[in-house]
Amino acid sequence: MIKRSQCRQSGFTLIEIVIAFTILAMGSILAVNVIAQNTIRVSKVNQHLILMNTLESAIAIVRSEISQNNIKNQYRGQAAGGYQWLATVEPQLDQEPAQQKQYLKLYTLNFQVFHEKEKQQLSLKTILANH
Repeated sequence: MIKRSQCRQSGFTLIEIVIAFTILAMGSILAVNVIAQNTIRVSKVNQHLILMNTLESAIAIVRSEISQNNIKNQYRGQAAGGYQWLATVEPQLDQEPAQQKQYLKLYTLNFQVFHEKEKQQLSLKTILANH
């Protein structure tokens, strides 16, 4: 004779399998969500780096022009990927007439870097000394 305790089958019940698949599905959804958010963040960081590189290039161009005494009120330029920049130059006029024979001339520079389609913009205001 076979006892009842020996007839019991080993394995998982249907409810245990459903619970395991539910937990697995929730973990997978969470992992996909984290990956998607990180992809978006990486894209934004890359766009910001392009803005910063464009700004650095614009500063170098304007500094070079001013150092060669090719001073204009406005400078414009474009970079790769449709990024544009605009720089305005304003001489510092708050100096007294007795100090007009100075060795350094000061300029206020306003930079704007932007991309029309990406709706991003970066601005910088600085002072440049030129002799």
